Amino acid sequence: MRSAASPRTWICALTLCLASPLRAEPVAPWTHTVEPTELDTAEKSLWQEADEFDRALLRAGKLNADPALTAYLQGIMDRLYPEFKGRLTVRLLNAQQINAFALPNGSIYVNAGLIARFQNEAQLATVLAHEGAHFTHRHSLQQADRVRNAAAFALVVGLLGVPVVGDLVALSSMFGFSREHEREADAIGYQRLVAAGYAPRESIKTFEHLQAEIKAADIKEPFFFSSHPKLQERIDSFTELSRDAAGGETGYRRFVESTAPLRLTSLDADLAAYRYRQIILMLTTPETRREYPPEAGYYLGEAYRLRNETGDAALAERELRRTVETAPQFAPAYRALGFLLYKRGDKDQAASLFRRYLELAPDATDRGYVEAALHDTPAP
Repeated sequence: MRSAASPRTWICALTLCLASPLRAEPVAPWTHTVEPTELDTAEKSLWQEADEFDRALLRAGKLNADPALTAYLQGIMDRLYPEFKGRLTVRLLNAQQINAFALPNGSIYVNAGLIARFQNEAQLATVLAHEGAHFTHRHSLQQADRVRNAAAFALVVGLLGVPVVGDLVALSSMFGFSREHEREADAIGYQRLVAAGYAPRESIKTFEHLQAEIKAADIKEPFFFSSHPKLQERIDSFTELSRDAAGGETGYRRFVESTAPLRLTSLDADLAAYRYRQIILMLTTPETRREYPPEAGYYLGEAYRLRNETGDAALAERELRRTVETAPQFAPAYRALGFLLYKRGDKDQAASLFRRYLELAPDATDRGYVEAALHDTPAP
C-alpha cells in the first residue's frame, strides 16, 4: 500500500503546480448550463483538474453515497439554481470538519459535520447558495491570490488521502476567495435564497451557530469556516442583506427527517474523536437538541463523562438514564450507564444494565469486556 506523503512533500508539489499564470480580470457570469466544449483552453484545464479531483475522492471512498440524502441535497441546489440543474452537483463528504467548497466544474462538496450543525433547511441552503455563486460567477477563473493557502490545502488533501491536482489547489472555494468574491457570493447566494422562498433571516443564524462552536471548542483547524473567510464577515454581510427581510420557509421538518441518520452518525464520529466540547455545545442548545432523536442523550452523557469537570458525573448519569427510558432499544446507553454505575460501586444496577446491553447487542465487539465486568457483579 502506498504510504501517505509528508506535509513537506505536499507543499513542494503545490509550489510546482501553482507556478503557471492565470488570468485575474473579471469575466462574465454563466447564465445557463455550460458544457466543457464551450470553454477556452485555460478554463477547460481547470474543469479537467476538477473532474480528476472528483474521481480521486470517489476512489478514496470519501463520499457518502446514501441515495436519499444525496437526492435531498441535490434537490435544494436545483431549487436554488434551477437553470443549472445537471451542472451544479452536490456531493456529501464523510468528514467532520466544518467545511464546504465549490470546484470550478460545478461540484459542490459539503462535509457531514457541517450539515449536522444546522437547524433547518434554510440554513443549509444558505451555504449551498453561497457555494453555487462561486461557480456561476466563475471565481476560480478570476482568482489570482492562489498561493497563500497552499500549505493549508496541502494538509487537508493529505488527510483526505487524495492527490494534489494542478491549479485546482487554490482555485476551489475551500479556503475562500478574495473578500470581493466572497461578498459577491454572499449577495448572489442571498438573492437565490430569497427567490427560492427560504427565510432570509436564517442566513445569519447559519454562521452564528458555527462561530459559537468555533469559539467554544477553540478550533484551530485550517478549514474554510474556521479561518477564511472570517465568520464575522459572513455574519455582517448577511445581516446587512437581510435587514428588512421577513417571512420565508425554514424547511425545518423536511431537514430534520432527511438528515436524522447523518446527524447521529456525526455525533458518533465526534465522540470517537473526543470532540466532547462540540457535542455539549450542540446538545445543550434547546433549538438544536430538539432536532435530535432521544438517542442523542447517550452522546451528551458520554461527552459530560469525557469532560469530567465538577458535576459532570451527575449530568452524565442524568442523560444516560433519560436515554434508557426514552430510547429503550438503543444498546450503547445501557453499556455506558452500566460502567458509570459499576465504577461508582453500584454493581447491582450495573449488572442489570450489562445484561440488557448484551441482549440488545449480541454481536457486540466488546462483548468479552462487558462479560468480564458482569462476572464481577452479583448474580441475578
